[in-house]
Amino acid sequence: MKQILILMFILCLVECNGQTKKENLSNKSNGIILKFKNTSVAFQGITSVNDINNIKDDFIIQSDDLKVLIEPAYLESDLLDGKTLIFSNDAVEKVKITFSYDAVFYGEEKKNTTLGFTCDTTMILIVSDRKVKVPSFINIKKVLMKRIEKKEVFDIAYLVNQNYFNKIINYRDKDSPDYNSAMAFFKKNKKDFKMLEDLFINVDYSKFSIEFVDKKKINSIITFNRMFDKYKFVKVEKQDISVPKGFYILDSTLINLNDVKYKILTLEKNEIKNKDNAQHNSNPIVILEKKDNGYYKKNDNYNLVYKYDDNCPADGYGGIVSKKNYFTVQQTFCMDFMFVNSYTTFKIDENSNKIYLHKYGEEYSDRSNPDRKKTLKVWSIKDFGVVKFENVNETFLNKLRNVNVTK
Repeated sequence: MKQILILMFILCLVECNGQTKKENLSNKSNGIILKFKNTSVAFQGITSVNDINNIKDDFIIQSDDLKVLIEPAYLESDLLDGKTLIFSNDAVEKVKITFSYDAVFYGEEKKNTTLGFTCDTTMILIVSDRKVKVPSFINIKKVLMKRIEKKEVFDIAYLVNQNYFNKIINYRDKDSPDYNSAMAFFKKNKKDFKMLEDLFINVDYSKFSIEFVDKKKINSIITFNRMFDKYKFVKVEKQDISVPKGFYILDSTLINLNDVKYKILTLEKNEIKNKDNAQHNSNPIVILEKKDNGYYKKNDNYNLVYKYDDNCPADGYGGIVSKKNYFTVQQTFCMDFMFVNSYTTFKIDENSNKIYLHKYGEEYSDRSNPDRKKTLKVWSIKDFGVVKFENVNETFLNKLRNVNVTK
């Protein structure tokens, strides 16, 4: 009997030593388990939004034998960097992890938007005792910041803030905190923003991938995509317009009516493009109308945005926004000891397709005392009559300021 037991024990040792021992990953209560052709993988240490026993519900997972794509199901879903990866067997010896990161605008509520300066960083990590820890991005971020902290990124970040706060000013209630934040932004000059963080810009990863090859030479990959939005920029090369020599497209907006589409462009001189702390003055506003498969110039105005004033630290042109058949040009200038934020709104007549001045508003703040209560004046068609788009200029608006507002 003893001989039989000893023989069975020896056979067990031989059998066990000849196999790859498997770990039961189903016991990992705070992780998600991913199955591949020759192994399984668990992300350990995940915090659940709702139920710790149903962590998978926090994510949208698409998979086959070789590829897994993971996306967050909620804004609050946990991030997967900094988590420990556990393999079910010894089939994998090392992993290649690649982070894709960018300058990210986080100023808009419940939304993160990349600015289009994507960079990648890759590292090879050894699997030890079937485990490997995905680096936490915050720990490697400082090393990567220098790739993103460039003047070009800062300029785009400033323009993104301008566009965002212009929309708030045009569509939010004046008593809302967002509106007050927008007005505080436009009181400052570009040079007052020293760091990307001042412009609600963070350097963060949009996705990372984990690649590994098992002992049978099968290549597998896990991708965690955070589903950030991408900021949409106007690209000069895609415009169906010959931009005047010496200019580039600074800003734009689209108007889609039932029978016709318009693009409204703001141009700027090339010499300003790479200038530090540049003010935006004398910017031409060009209106394009879509005909057939292209856009063609309908009208322009080279005198709507005020000329440069060397005694005024205001930024000048501040952005252009549209809603239905209206569009508004915002600019900041000086008047005596006041900063003036002005909003010039035009209306496209849907019957005649002609463009007229619809409303003009000015908000005043004290240059020496920004906390002093602001005053607002708004002129309508009752005050200035029918005025064509091309006839609205600095001279006209200065004269309009002396006209009493009709109540």
